[in-house]
Amino acid sequence: MQSVNISSDSHPQFRQWANEGKNRFDRIREAVRAYEKDLDDLVKGARRKKRVQLIQDLNARVGSFDTQITQAIQEANPALRQVAPDLQSSSQEILRLTSELEQQNWGRVQTDHEEGRHLIHRAEWALSIVSTVTLVFSVWVSFVLPRQVTKPLVRLKEAVDHAATGNYEVEFELHGGGEVVELAKSVQNLTSLLRRNA
Repeated sequence: MQSVNISSDSHPQFRQWANEGKNRFDRIREAVRAYEKDLDDLVKGARRKKRVQLIQDLNARVGSFDTQITQAIQEANPALRQVAPDLQSSSQEILRLTSELEQQNWGRVQTDHEEGRHLIHRAEWALSIVSTVTLVFSVWVSFVLPRQVTKPLVRLKEAVDHAATGNYEVEFELHGGGEVVELAKSVQNLTSLLRRNA
């Protein structure tokens, strides 16, 4: 078996090709580093910029990066010069579609946010109405209901007071049911019994 010794001294074309490859690689590496630094700067200043401006800046930087990489590749291989414009237009189309999709998504977020606000507003109104109805009902219960309970008790007390003075001819109306009416019937029976016995 024979060994082949390739050295850069014996093949000047190899040395030239290696140097050109290294130069191309260095240019691509520099473009990538510059792009990374540019994106870092963009991210650091993102809080101070409006959303639309941020997207435009990002699109411009991506386009700049594509241009730098395309130039480095075209310099390396002249045959790629024909493909580069197609790749660049495809890249621009992808960026445009991405931007449109992002704007549609942002529109949906805003619409959902508006619908959420509307639902909260409707819930607040419903809660206000329920609270008002509850307040009115509580006031009614606290004023009207005690009168319905205390009025028959006051009449019953008056009847018992008359009976205590010896006037057994007191009659009162009995309406409804419950303990107060039963007590009133018992007092009426007592006054009737006392009237018969007197």
